[in-house]
Amino acid sequence: MIGSDKKKRPLIGTPAYDNWKAFLDGEPLINSCEYLMHSDACLSGEVTTGFEPYLFFNLVPIDYQRGRVRATAALRLSLHVDFGTPPMERTEQSRYHGGWIPDELAALASLKCGVRFRAGGKTREFGSNGDPKGRPVGHYAPPEPTLNIGSLRGFVLPSVTGEHSMMPIAKMKTFVELSPEQAIVLVRSARLYQDALWLAESEPNLSWLMLVAAVETAATYWFSSKDSSLDRLRQERPEFFQYLENTKIKGLAKRVADEFVNSIGATKKFVEFLLKYLPPPPEKRPDLFVQVEWTPENLTKVFRQIYRCRSKALHDGMPFPAPMCEPPFPLKSGQAFAERPIGLAASAGGGTWKIKDTPMLMHTFEYISRNALNSWWDSMVAPTDNSENQITE
Repeated sequence: MIGSDKKKRPLIGTPAYDNWKAFLDGEPLINSCEYLMHSDACLSGEVTTGFEPYLFFNLVPIDYQRGRVRATAALRLSLHVDFGTPPMERTEQSRYHGGWIPDELAALASLKCGVRFRAGGKTREFGSNGDPKGRPVGHYAPPEPTLNIGSLRGFVLPSVTGEHSMMPIAKMKTFVELSPEQAIVLVRSARLYQDALWLAESEPNLSWLMLVAAVETAATYWFSSKDSSLDRLRQERPEFFQYLENTKIKGLAKRVADEFVNSIGATKKFVEFLLKYLPPPPEKRPDLFVQVEWTPENLTKVFRQIYRCRSKALHDGMPFPAPMCEPPFPLKSGQAFAERPIGLAASAGGGTWKIKDTPMLMHTFEYISRNALNSWWDSMVAPTDNSENQITE
C-alpha cells in the first residue's frame, strides 16, 4: 500500500464506512483492487456505475447448479484511507466486526439481495500510478466457501438459492448516510445474518441462533434509542427499581440500570422490533393449514416462542426443535412452501413436539428477519415518520 503524507484520518466507523466517507470527502486514491465474491445463487445484473468507491461485476458463470458455490461476482474497490497499524497500547474493539472491507460489503449485499455472498481473496491490484490493467495477485486467498446440503429433501432456505438480481446492492448507498455507530451495528447484524445463510443447510440449529442474534443486535440498539436505561429498569423491574430507590443511595438505580441495560427486557426488545418492522405476508403463500397467522397477536406469541428456543439453546444446550430445522414441504408443484411444520406432532432424536410448540419454519423467519432488518436500515436514513405499522395493533 502506498502511504499518504497527510495526517491520518480519524477512524470512526467500519473500514468500508470510513473509506466511503473519505472518497466522498475527496481524499486521494491510494490504490484499487478486486476481490472475488462467492455465491450459490444465479445472479443477474451488476452495479458498475454510480456506486464508487465500490463496484460489483457479474462474472456470469454458465454452469449453474442449485447448491453449488462458485465465484459469481467481483468487487472492485478503491482505497482512500491509509489504515496503517493502529496503536497497540490498549485493547480497542468498538469498531470490530470480524472482517475487512470486502467481508462487510458481502454481508450487506447478502442482506439486501437475500442470497449467500462470501468474499474471496484479492485477485488484482491497481497502483495509483501503475499499470491501468492492474497486476494479478493471490497473496492472501482464503479457502473457497463450501455449502453442505444436509437433507435429501431439499433446501432449508429454498428462497436464497435460484435466480436473484444484484441490483438491490445499489440501495446500499444509504449505508454511508448512517452515523458511525449505526453503521457498526448494521454491519454486525448483517454479518450474523450472512453466517446464518451459510450454516442453514448443514447446521440449522446454529443458523437459527445466528438469525435471532442478527435481529437482537439491531433490536438492542433500536430499543436503547427509545428510552433511557433508568426508564427501562423502571418499566421492566418496577419492584426492584423501587427497592434501589429506597436505599437512598444517590445514583445507585442509574448505575445498576446502566450496567444491565442490554439484558433488561431482552424478549420485549426482540418482539417489539420485529412487530415494528414486520413485512407484509409473502406474496406467494401455501394452503391455509400451513400458513402462519400474520396478526400481531399470533406473531407476538410466535416470536416469544422463538426467543425462548434461543435461550434454551444458549443456556441449556437444548437445540431448536427438530421440526423447525427441517426443509419446508412444497405441497403442490409450483406452490409456495409450507410456512410452518405440518402434522399434529413430530418426533426426532429423542424429542417429541406438539405442533403448537413448533410455530414457524426457518425459511419463514428468514423472510421476516431480512425484511425487518432492511426496513430498520431504511428508517435510519429516512425522515422521521410517525405513520402506523403495516400491521396495526
